[in-house]
Amino acid sequence: MSVSGRVSWPPEAPVWTFLWELVDGDTEAIAFRDVYFLGRKVFHKASLPMIRVRYDSGAGPYKDQLSIGNMQGPVKVFEHNQSGFRHLVVESYHTIGRYHLVNRWFFRYDGLILPQLHSAGLQHPSTHQHHVYWRFDFDVGGASNNLALEYTPGDSTNWGYGIGWRPITGEEAFWFSNKRWAVINKQFPNVGYFINRGEFDGQADSFSQIEGAAVLYRGTEDLRGRLGSPIDDGIYQHVTGENIDGKDVVFWYVAHLNHHYHGPEFEWHVCGPLLWPHRY
Repeated sequence: MSVSGRVSWPPEAPVWTFLWELVDGDTEAIAFRDVYFLGRKVFHKASLPMIRVRYDSGAGPYKDQLSIGNMQGPVKVFEHNQSGFRHLVVESYHTIGRYHLVNRWFFRYDGLILPQLHSAGLQHPSTHQHHVYWRFDFDVGGASNNLALEYTPGDSTNWGYGIGWRPITGEEAFWFSNKRWAVINKQFPNVGYFINRGEFDGQADSFSQIEGAAVLYRGTEDLRGRLGSPIDDGIYQHVTGENIDGKDVVFWYVAHLNHHYHGPEFEWHVCGPLLWPHRY
């Protein structure tokens, strides 16, 4: 049975409005639709369609997905206060084999978005990596006129968006985790979102080879968890070089969470990007 809810938070003077849903039969975890901050659109849709797991022992690999079928208990929506900031939290709890997984999203009062995956448990007694794929269908100020940017430390070039910020004009995948990204609205270039790598998000390897990708939105490519397999994430099928300058941009973000095996344990680990608003 599908579950959903509408959010307008905080109730006394809303800054965040959106629909969340978990659709029976889909495997992309909680999908957030029509997400607005301060009345300006951020996402058409945001979700977590895929987790790929590789063990150093050679077990697997696996493609894990979060769904109603493996969810334990209801979706929780609650307010959380930390370090002087108010947050709205939307989360679901799942079990897959011996894994325990919490899909948790923070929407902070000042516009920060923190999508997080928390994992604990061991399927096999071996060091392993969780490669976690978020899909962000940005609509910064609307579906059209968006532009993705990549920042490279130490690059003194100015393409018109600040030193080191390179416009991504064609579909592209990214390999190096020392970079940052942004998606802006070209009509209002100071309005957008930065995409920063989280502290525990690691680096790509031969099994999961990218840290992100910017692609053109196509409805047929929103596969709701059906993209990829245990041995291949399949994202390259969508990176064909199409023009995305001033278009509707989808950004894939990939975290590479290392879980070092030290013996039987039940320790929580977390990964996920930091999405910072820019002059919303």
